[in-house]
Amino acid sequence: MKNRIAVCFFSFFLFIGIAFSAFAQQEDLKKIQDGVKVFSEGISKAIPFNSLIGLNWSDAYIGKLFPGAPPHFGAGISLGATTMDPSSIKTLASNLDADIPDIPILPLPAYTVEARLGGFALPFDIGFKFGYLPPNVLPIPDINLNYILVGGDIRYAVIDGVANKALPNVSVGVGVNYLKEGLGAKMGQGTTFTYQSYTIDLTQPVANLEWNTTSLELKAQISKTIAIITPYFGVGGSYSFSNAGYSVDAKVKVNGGNVTQAQIDDINQSLISYGLDPIDITADGISSFIKNDAFNLRAFGGFSLNLAAFRLDLTGLFNVLDQNFGATLGLRFQL
Repeated sequence: MKNRIAVCFFSFFLFIGIAFSAFAQQEDLKKIQDGVKVFSEGISKAIPFNSLIGLNWSDAYIGKLFPGAPPHFGAGISLGATTMDPSSIKTLASNLDADIPDIPILPLPAYTVEARLGGFALPFDIGFKFGYLPPNVLPIPDINLNYILVGGDIRYAVIDGVANKALPNVSVGVGVNYLKEGLGAKMGQGTTFTYQSYTIDLTQPVANLEWNTTSLELKAQISKTIAIITPYFGVGGSYSFSNAGYSVDAKVKVNGGNVTQAQIDDINQSLISYGLDPIDITADGISSFIKNDAFNLRAFGGFSLNLAAFRLDLTGLFNVLDQNFGATLGLRFQL
């Protein structure tokens, strides 16, 4: 049962795990660099949207922690996914001679444990979220997962519907989110990458396919509780700083000897001539990461079912610029 749950929820990681397994066995450096470039560009467009999962509570403002009674705070969990175009991962897999199932969209999952505290004196609240998974959670032998999602926000109520029940809650806020994910695996006792006249020998290599993003967001939200239902709607604009690529940790020899700067320069000049990104080569490994900074615009909304001090929250997410979407289900205790 544990493995079935993991397969369902982490279908994204299982999907790229196929490509990653091929990556860990590929010896042609040009094929690796070409495939990873396409993958990096694709994943860097998807992860900023995914990092915004969590803290999309139905109440645009939860009220003050003090003064007042009861003090307003809450804690719970959100689970969901956003979509991405799988073409970049298919290209990576194709370059690495791996087969990937043909699906039109790919779910990128995420979860957070989250909490929100009401402000004091002024009508504001502060939220925090954190998600982490242990490396061996995936049911794929010899592949470890790297997953961490952290973030926070502060919202100010321009209309305080907690103090005046006849009014809706309307807030504006700012948030910051950091998401880091990846897959890692040992590549045996040693392997060899080849490129033109160069032979790059790696001893006890550990390969890592990684991506991360930091996003800064301005957002606005409106909500109004009607009986036991709280519908809500919000918009947010964010700017993200993303990196994606690979690294191989190993003892490195080039053509049987220690790597030299002249060799590194020659390899990179050749890669650049093919329109590919350069790689970093040291005595302790090789790596290549591609940066992608971008503006993102999203809409979100849904409703919560309010049962005493508990909220069951359903949220829909839409990325305006690339037309991807997502959904989350949240459960929390809230006063």
